[in-house]
Amino acid sequence: MGISRFSVRRVAATFGVAATAVLVLGLTACTPPASGPAPSTSSTTSTTTTIPRITIPAFSVAAPSFSASLQSVRVTYLGCGGTYSPPGFTIAGPSVSFPATTLVVTGSTLALPNVTASLAAASVNLSSFRVSCFGLGYSTGVVFDYNATTASPTATVNVANGTIDVGATTITLTGKLRFPGFGGLSVNTPSVNLTVPGFSTAIPAA
Repeated sequence: MGISRFSVRRVAATFGVAATAVLVLGLTACTPPASGPAPSTSSTTSTTTTIPRITIPAFSVAAPSFSASLQSVRVTYLGCGGTYSPPGFTIAGPSVSFPATTLVVTGSTLALPNVTASLAAASVNLSSFRVSCFGLGYSTGVVFDYNATTASPTATVNVANGTIDVGATTITLTGKLRFPGFGGLSVNTPSVNLTVPGFSTAIPAA
């Protein structure tokens, strides 16, 4: 039995529709997705700044010894009198105290606050003294008893050298001269201002 022309046309039409569908599906599968803007990313860089500091523990040092001298005084004993001129003498330096502190390094030198100095009361043996009159003579040793008032010195940290430079300071001495061989005679002395020289000391480990 032969195939009619209608059947042939129908098969061809059906095949054409199927082929078109396959082509459309193939094109759809091969088409890349629409491109959009790339996602934006951002990063934040944090910077940590280290502030240099110097830590100084509390400590004390002795300042250098310094020279002192007193004015002459008039002395009278048993009707005999004379003028005593004290010789120069040396006094041990005051104790300089530094408080514990931490300083921010802002330069090559830093001011160090609250530095104090103190000098304890003490006695110094001086030269002997003699008076004479009417053919009589009397001799005695001489002792200087003193109190001291000390001004606070200035102090600067030398960052490069690792030292503390202490400036010169002033000490005021008040006291009396004692003449033990003259029955405990004593004579008050005028106050005297003396200069303690400056010095440097290493910063101890904290």
